[in-house]
This record gives sequence, structure tokens and C-alpha cells, in this order.
Amino acid sequence: MIKKISLFILILANFQIAALAQSKKKNTPAKTPAIKVEDKNNVISQGLGILQFIYTNYNFGNINEKGGLVYHDFKFINVGKEPIRITDVTTTCGCTQSNWTRKYVNPGDTGTVRATFDPNGRQGKLDKSLTVFSDGSPNSQFITIKGHVYASKFNFSDTYKYQYGNLAIKTNSLSFPAVKNTSYDSVDIGFFNLSNKKIFIYKVDAPNNVMITQPYDNIPPNTDMKIKVRYYPRQPLEYGPTKQEIKIYTNDDSLPTKIFYINANIVEDFNVMDKNQLKKSPKMVLNSSEIDLGNVPLFNTPTAKFTITNKGKTDLIIRRVIRSCNCLNPSFTQMVVPKGKTVELNVLYTLTNMAGPDTKTLKLITNDPHNSELTLTVKINVTE
Repeated sequence: MIKKISLFILILANFQIAALAQSKKKNTPAKTPAIKVEDKNNVISQGLGILQFIYTNYNFGNINEKGGLVYHDFKFINVGKEPIRITDVTTTCGCTQSNWTRKYVNPGDTGTVRATFDPNGRQGKLDKSLTVFSDGSPNSQFITIKGHVYASKFNFSDTYKYQYGNLAIKTNSLSFPAVKNTSYDSVDIGFFNLSNKKIFIYKVDAPNNVMITQPYDNIPPNTDMKIKVRYYPRQPLEYGPTKQEIKIYTNDDSLPTKIFYINANIVEDFNVMDKNQLKKSPKMVLNSSEIDLGNVPLFNTPTAKFTITNKGKTDLIIRRVIRSCNCLNPSFTQMVVPKGKTVELNVLYTLTNMAGPDTKTLKLITNDPHNSELTLTVKINVTE
């Protein structure tokens, strides 16, 4: 009997212990599992913002040490359920700086982190990381910029002599010394991009008689590009020297607008004439191509008189008179000289603020195929 009572008490005690253990288990709160960064779905279920970069590495490639700052914008998206904000971005080197979207980024919206690197004095391999901190998940992550900084080996040579903002050029003056009235002439404008960023050509403003052909709309860093310029005589046709200009608009922050000056000389194409036409062409004969006015007191206005005779078989046309100085005032009795006729060219010499010997010239442009350009000289000695 005593044994049965003892066994009953033992079973009852075990039952109470088991019941107590079960009760404790029910009353103990369950531990929340740690949220893993890579478990995006679990983080979203907790209602957090998630900062996700489209990519976290960028390679600049070759960087010119003297080409200035380089930068890249890393784009991120908030793929979570709550707004997120970048709280800080730190770098490990004073050569690297950053800027970023400061405001809260709502779910589905984007922002950027700009990484800027100064290559000056830092030749060799580039491998820098920036740490991005946010109030979402993950609270920190890395973005990396890479590349290779090489010493600036560009020297201004015969190809590129001048620096024009961040572009090196041979010259900003384009010369067309003999453009025939029946044809055109062309030259290339060569650029070398000295900077570490693409220089875009947004617009080229050129006269109607100038055609511009460019292979690309931008010049990559540390490379060159040529723009072809084709020059046609402008209309109405004007023989002799002319001046025009081209404006090239770029994103070069040091000098956005590049101006190129055109100096052209338009000449008549006599090669289109056959032998019969050449035989019947006009022929200009002058009494003299040089006149010396001698000693003339200051503030006088002497006149040099040139005589021009047409000994050809068709009309001689004086197309243009070009003077070397505004002090010369030429005037013709007529600009078209019939065959066998003579005209007079009077050149009034205005003497102002000068003394001593002086020489000035005029250039006559005619339709005489053997004498289409002729220089006339006027000499004087101004006395006080």
C-alpha cells in the first residue's frame, strides 16, 4: 500500500514539473530573427526604406594627371516601403570628395551620390572607396571608383600650338589664300581635349557660304578630333580678300564659345577660258605702277594720277580697288574700260598726324587674265 502511494506521488510531481515547464515556454516571448542585408523581401515586410545602387563600381579608365577633376554620379533607388535619407558619405582620402541627394527619397524614387577625384600629383593606380550611410537598410555600404592616373605627356607641338580653353588647337585663324570663283577650298580644324571630361559641341554658327562637317558631337578626354571646313565664295561675288568668322559652342566651362576667323582671297578662274577667249580678253596697260609725290607740307591733300589703258579686244573691268590705308581715297572716272580706251585713277592722299617719308599701296583686281591683280605704289615725303 505504501509503495502504491509513493508511486502516485512521484507521477504527480513529474506531471507538475512538466506542466510548469510548458507554462514557462508559453509565457517567454520569441526572439526576433536578425534581418540580413541581402534578404530584401524580409526587410520590406518590416516597413523599412532600402537604398539600392544600380551599380557600386565605376572605372574612369586613363586619367590625365593635369586634366582637372573627374567625377561620376552613382544612382540609387529606394526599393523599400518607407522614405530613406543618406545621412553621410565618408572618404578615406583628401583627393576624393562627395556630394549627394540631401532630401528624403520616397519609395520608388531615385537619388545620386557624386564621387569626385582630383588626379593632380597622384600618378598610378586609382582605387578609392566611399562609405554611404543612410537611415534605412543597409545603414552603410560602399561605392568604388577606379582608374589609372598617368603623367601628362602632352606637349604643344607643330600640330597643336595653342590652348583654347580646355582644347588645344593649331590656330584659330583659317586661311584660304586663293579660292576660285568657280570652286571651293577646305581646311581642317584640329582639336585636342586636354581635360578629363567629354567636351560636347552643341552648335556651330557659320556663314551660309561655309560648310562644317564634324564626325562626332563630342571629343573624349585626351583625344583629338578634326572638323572639316569647306569655304565657298560668298554671294554676291566679291573678288579679293574677305573676312568672316565661325563660332563653335561647347560645354567647355573655361571657354564655352570658340571663335575661328576666316581669311579668304577670291580669285577669278581663268582656266575655264579657251584659247579664242584668251585672245579676245582685255589687256591692262598703266603709264606707271608707282608715283612719287615728293615733298609735301603737312595737312595738304596731294593727288596721285594713274592712267589705265585697255589694249585688249573686250571690256576691261576694274572689279575692286583695295587700299592699304584709309588715308588713300581712290576714284575712277569709270570702272569699265572699253577696248582702246583710257581711264584715269585719281588717288587723294590725306596727310594727318604724320611727317617724313611714307609709302602706301593700292591693289587693283581686274578681269585681265594676264594681270588680274596689280599693286600700285604711292610715295611721299611729308614736311612740317
